[in-house]
Amino acid sequence: MDKTIRADEAAYEGFRQLAKEYQLSNPELLAVMVQYFRVTKADPRQPTGPDLTSNLAKITAKLADLDKRTIGFIREQEKTYLKPILAEVQAVHSWTSAPIGMTEPQLTDMEQWLTAVVRKGFKPEYRHPNLLSSAAPSYDAFPELAPLRKVFTTVLGRELNPAQFIPRAPAPAPATATPPPPSPPTQPA
Repeated sequence: MDKTIRADEAAYEGFRQLAKEYQLSNPELLAVMVQYFRVTKADPRQPTGPDLTSNLAKITAKLADLDKRTIGFIREQEKTYLKPILAEVQAVHSWTSAPIGMTEPQLTDMEQWLTAVVRKGFKPEYRHPNLLSSAAPSYDAFPELAPLRKVFTTVLGRELNPAQFIPRAPAPAPATATPPPPSPPTQPA
C-alpha cells in the first residue's frame, strides 16, 4: 500500500536531487534513509551529525595501536620465555645426541680421557670394585679438545670432595745453586 508524505517545495527538490545522485527511486531513497538513521543512530535534526570518515579513521588508528601493542607483547614473550626455552631444549638435545662438531674418534678420546682421570685421580674406595684392577686407558689427546678437558677438570675439582682424590706427589723442588764452601785462607809462604 502506497502512502503519501507531504513536504515543502525546497525539501521535495532536495529529496529528488538526492534520489538522482544515488540513482534511486523516491521510495527506495526513503527506505535507505530510514535504514541509515537507524543504523548510525544519527540525529537528522543535527546537520553536523557524526562524521563517519573521521570516526572510521579513529577506529583504524585504535586498531593499529592495538596491533602494535599486541605485536610488542608477543615479541617480549618470545624474547623473555620462548627463546630461552628453545635454547635449553637445543642444549639438552645436543648433549643427548652426539655433540655437534665432534667426530666419533674425538668422542672416544674424551671418554677414554675422562676414564683415565677417574682411575688415576680417585682413591680406590671411591671407584667401582669391579674396575679396580683395570688400568687407565690411553687416549690420543686431540689438541683441539684441550679446552674441553680443561673445563671438565675444573668442574670435577670444584664440585667433588677433595678427600676422594689421590693426592698428587709434590713436585720436586728446583735445585738451588748453593755457593761452594769457603776455601781456607791461604798462608803466605
